[in-house]
Amino acid sequence: MTKSRLLPALAVILAAVPAVAAAQEWSGNNGFQVLVTDDAGQPLPGVTVMAFLAESERSGGPPPLLTDASGVAEVSGLSAGEWQVELRREGFMIVSSYLRLEDGKRPEVGFTSRQRTGPFWAPMNVGYSSVGVATTTASAGSARAMTRAQRRAERRAEQRERRLRRENVARTVETPAAQPAAVAEQPAPDPPVEERPAVEEPEPEPVPEPEPVVVRLLPNRTLLRAGACPECGPGEWSVASNWPAAPRTAETVACAPDLVDRMGRVARIVEASLPADFRVYAGSLAEPAGNDVLRLLPDEVRTEVQELLLPILDPERSCQVLGIFLPADARFVGFQYEAADLQSRGSCLPEQPCEIGEAAWRGNPVIHRLEHGTFVYGVFENQSSDRRREANFKVYFAPPRGWLPPR
Repeated sequence: MTKSRLLPALAVILAAVPAVAAAQEWSGNNGFQVLVTDDAGQPLPGVTVMAFLAESERSGGPPPLLTDASGVAEVSGLSAGEWQVELRREGFMIVSSYLRLEDGKRPEVGFTSRQRTGPFWAPMNVGYSSVGVATTTASAGSARAMTRAQRRAERRAEQRERRLRRENVARTVETPAAQPAAVAEQPAPDPPVEERPAVEEPEPEPVPEPEPVVVRLLPNRTLLRAGACPECGPGEWSVASNWPAAPRTAETVACAPDLVDRMGRVARIVEASLPADFRVYAGSLAEPAGNDVLRLLPDEVRTEVQELLLPILDPERSCQVLGIFLPADARFVGFQYEAADLQSRGSCLPEQPCEIGEAAWRGNPVIHRLEHGTFVYGVFENQSSDRRREANFKVYFAPPRGWLPPR
């Protein structure tokens, strides 16, 4: 081979070396299978599945995949380590999950967050499992296996619908007026001593039972009633809010300078605009899954509030604000700060490092006592340069007498 022919060939080989080295960073013998369904439990095809190494020393990942007609995608050839999995489909919220892959073990899911993107509020439900050997892989993706998964998803959806129909109604607590039939069934009273009037007054018309107030909320799994909350005092309830926080890097924006002013304006707008039927609400100001007070507001008001929250509720920021609304006449009792990542979860004290390290909450929560409820919020900072964190803010309260929570 002449020198002129050798040089181009050598250039091609050298150019391929970085690509091979980069592939070696993430390639291995691990993988996972993901099943994606909609809120009714139906499989979602055409969901883009992207996997990236979530480690500071290594990077990269395989090409994106699409879920098939059964809502299944299998990602293989991955190295052991921590991975971020992102799922996208137009019309749905973005889902981000953090997995730990180890040789010979099932994928370990750290936490999953859902991010609303503009007008897209529809949730995607995601489940992870092992890929397994070739025969297991074929069986897992077979029609019979997927039919079983669909039946389970449909049963869960039916149970959820029945629970919503049964529990998603806040009824008035006043005792309805006695019906004439009920009065007729009682023993006849002794005749009075005094003489009866010649003409009896007509029986009053029965008062119809008030129509139930339907509170259109998703099931709030963070709302724990007295007795179900292990650390609550007698008669106390707890409700929590969770939100992801990106690592602190040069590109990450810190806390908004006008944060206090914006949150005060948000509290006043919600107070003035929340419909009366929804003043029984106890839950988050904003949640990645959309189960929050924003969805209860009129469209024009929701847009205004979202614009105010945009600079302080971006999941790609290291500083996050978590807010919770309590119902009218509820008594604020206390709070708890927590932080979590793939490795651990721990509590936090205001203005002190969290137990997991490189994370902190700014001071005590800010409390806005409003005419129709109480708004409480805290500010969380992820101080890690390479780990995504999840902030958890829990509030304890004593509900007003006769309060029936929306579910």
